[in-house]
Amino acid sequence: MGKHLHETFLNGKTFSDSPGKLLDLKYLIKQERDLDDEILKEFPLEDYGDLNNFLRVLGSKELIEQFLKIDNRKLDIKEKLENVFIDKVSSNNQLVLLFTKDSLNALGVYRFTYEYLDMAFQMGKFTYYCLENDLEQLLVETTRKLCKLQPLKEFQYRLIEENEEWLIRGVTSIRYNNYDNHLAMYLTLLALHNHAQATNQWYTIEKAYISDSEIVIMFDTLSPAKIVGVGNLYVGLILTNNEIKEKVFSLEYRFRLEDEDGNEFGAIPEGEEPIFTIRHDSGVKSVKDKLKQLKNLEEFKDRIVELVLAISHSPYLSEDRIFDIFKKIKLSRTKYSPETKQAFKNLQEEQLIDNSLHIIKAFNRLTEIVTDVEEKIHLERLFFEVCMDIKKEKSRKKR
Repeated sequence: MGKHLHETFLNGKTFSDSPGKLLDLKYLIKQERDLDDEILKEFPLEDYGDLNNFLRVLGSKELIEQFLKIDNRKLDIKEKLENVFIDKVSSNNQLVLLFTKDSLNALGVYRFTYEYLDMAFQMGKFTYYCLENDLEQLLVETTRKLCKLQPLKEFQYRLIEENEEWLIRGVTSIRYNNYDNHLAMYLTLLALHNHAQATNQWYTIEKAYISDSEIVIMFDTLSPAKIVGVGNLYVGLILTNNEIKEKVFSLEYRFRLEDEDGNEFGAIPEGEEPIFTIRHDSGVKSVKDKLKQLKNLEEFKDRIVELVLAISHSPYLSEDRIFDIFKKIKLSRTKYSPETKQAFKNLQEEQLIDNSLHIIKAFNRLTEIVTDVEEKIHLERLFFEVCMDIKKEKSRKKR
């Protein structure tokens, strides 16, 4: 099993590239949710063309269908601690809570227990200590006492139904505005469609990761720019959103280079201003303003073409630069798992990445090691950093 109860991966090379219709986006709006009503009012589908028109995103039909299959029944409960009874620790080392006003029992999943107790009482490390040393009862009793000391403290509990049982997948502050995955997809597909109409182009889905709580979708413009001596350059975007963490819903620039043999790598600018980030306490009006930033995509494309042309003059990684890449992965404290770090260490020791490999082939081999979605994003940010270093080095030599 992956890190979520339900998840699926889509690869643009293997699934249908049929576009959905503008009308299909209505299935991403949920009834009886205030935020959904606001979004639909501020972004009515009728303003973007005939509802039977195709969305200008190839693969969007299957993307929406796969998302709807995996989008379980969900429930949010905003509740004070005085109305939450800490029942016990389950066999999978998660708290079981009873929401007394709703007479609803729910079991924690994912990282709920650690994140909940760390957010509520700054006792994440204590939680680990108790669970690792068979002190579950001490953890329960301590948490009950702390709840009684701060009965009016309030949180939003994010639940999901699985096999007729409610599971608590995350906890957020009550200020958290639920720009959930269905709204992230609605807004992004609508914005891309609108931009594609205005610029007379199409987008296509390169890859997508969809789970019951998180989405990562990589979009390319349909037609690549051909860079002589390098390969095809696809300029695009990456959408990320997580329903159970205090993170942002974001759309960032991304590019992908592919050679004639099918080797490829993606890169995401680290530290560069994204197209937009929407905090989960943002109002709908500010969301509309931020979506207008999509118009800057053409400027980004020009900068990336310039960057790739610079790389084409030095397409092979030096031994120092290869060593530096492995060092940054090894020394990263939180970006890569111990298993991933070990895989990179093995690759370094086997010397399968050397200065005889073109940068595309070298990065392609590094990418093949990583299976976790978040780790892939970190790696693509590292690739962009390396590309920028190569460009800067070339600029210095010109002086």
